[in-house]
Amino acid sequence: MKAIGSSFSVNFRRALCNNTTIRTYLSDIKQSDTKGSNKKQSNNDLLNSIKPHARSGVLSVVEKDDNGFPSYLILKETSPLLSQAMISIKNKKRRQQNNGILLEGKRLIQDALNASVKPKQIFFSQKRVLENLCLPEELRDLPVESTIFYKTPYKMIQLFSETETSQGIMGIFEFPTIDHRVRKKSFPITVICDNIREPGNLGAVLRTVTAVGASQIILMKGCTDLWGDKVLRAGCGAHFRMKILSDVSWSNLQNIKGQVCLADNNLGSNIDDSNTDEDTNVNVFRKTAPIELPIAPYYEVDYCKTTPLILIIGGETHGLSDEGYEFAKKRKGIRINIPLENGIESLNSATAVGILCFEVRKQMLNLIKSEQEVDEIEQAC
Repeated sequence: MKAIGSSFSVNFRRALCNNTTIRTYLSDIKQSDTKGSNKKQSNNDLLNSIKPHARSGVLSVVEKDDNGFPSYLILKETSPLLSQAMISIKNKKRRQQNNGILLEGKRLIQDALNASVKPKQIFFSQKRVLENLCLPEELRDLPVESTIFYKTPYKMIQLFSETETSQGIMGIFEFPTIDHRVRKKSFPITVICDNIREPGNLGAVLRTVTAVGASQIILMKGCTDLWGDKVLRAGCGAHFRMKILSDVSWSNLQNIKGQVCLADNNLGSNIDDSNTDEDTNVNVFRKTAPIELPIAPYYEVDYCKTTPLILIIGGETHGLSDEGYEFAKKRKGIRINIPLENGIESLNSATAVGILCFEVRKQMLNLIKSEQEVDEIEQAC
């Protein structure tokens, strides 16, 4: 009897213990389900706070964390938001209509942010990509319903990327406001781009002229779009560091003052016999100058004689326009050339403008140095 009672007591206690364990497990599951439900409900509330047109294709919402990482939306692979953004800036006309430009890569986006250019949307594939940017506080503090940040599958970003391997970040920004003030410590050099239609070439020209420290760049009508993707990438941030005027007509430059120089490798007369086809008597390689102007090697010109300097540079394919020659003639300008060897006919625009602008800069720096030395001598006396 004792053995039976003892066995019953043990079994009863085991059953009681198991029952308690089951109740505890069920309670944990219930609590877990409640937490998950609350989290889901919270996420739904956040999604509902977003405007309907921006909610399409959104997988979930993430609020700003304790480390200062901004609120963002996680997009599905089927989300139309990125494709809609790309369509809005597809060409020059759409960019102007929607007041938007595409910037791709961390460096270009950071340059725009540093220049206080306003972002409209930023798409990134991984958090670490966005963490590498120095974001202003007003962007970090944006609430979920106003966020401009979208975590997007990398293959979607790569699909719309203009580069072979995307950095995993791209942004739509508003057009920068042109600062018409003269920059401090800039040299009195105005570079006019005439007929430069190759995007990479124009971007390289902008980058070079900005590096020289010129005061402004003017793009005449006929140049490729200043805000095209390839121009922006080749410019390496020059767009945000230099005063640039685009789509300008020659008639709008009537009041501009200064010494005019045309970068022109048409040597001597208007026809270069050495490059003339014997059968057709037509200049094969070079566009001939339509107007006779004095010409000199670039290193023999005194660029400090009259300032500011106006340097006109043409494109490789189309060269300087007739209007550019007329502009120079009215202002008693000259043609300057860069002597070349080994049968090379011309340099690309970026290389040519680099040689010319740094020669001008060297002369201006030497003049400043000479004036400072004179002042020091006068003070000593």
